[in-house]
Amino acid sequence: MAGAIDTSLPGFYAIGVNTGTGPNSFASIGLGGVRFNQVIAVQKAGTATVSGNSLPSGAVTISGDLLSVLVPLSLLPSTGFAPEQYGFNIWPRSGAGGTEVISDFAPDNATLAAAVPEPATWATMLAGFGVLGLALRRRRPATATA
Repeated sequence: MAGAIDTSLPGFYAIGVNTGTGPNSFASIGLGGVRFNQVIAVQKAGTATVSGNSLPSGAVTISGDLLSVLVPLSLLPSTGFAPEQYGFNIWPRSGAGGTEVISDFAPDNATLAAAVPEPATWATMLAGFGVLGLALRRRRPATATA
């Protein structure tokens, strides 16, 4: 978040999730990158729902500028994407109503995908650490001169 979340002010956060068939719901207002087919509604009081299903107590954490929501995958079933391909948009809302109560889309009206490294990336990184360790071990210590 760009600043601390003031839980004393009215409003909530909506997180749109595209599980594979997200319609282009906001193209009419110039936000073609916002696609979703599920909604996580996060209240500033620390509660949340996923398309009408309540999340358990403790699933939402709000601290300073950090908003964290733990959602069971069973509440976000795939409609074509693997879970690591799901896209997410977040936007704060000042109240119920249409798009006029949306104060901003983050990040930059685009969809974020969950970042899960590929196995080849992990293998390359581990091989690089191994080569670095071998190079450091094989280095000869500098000899002191009188």
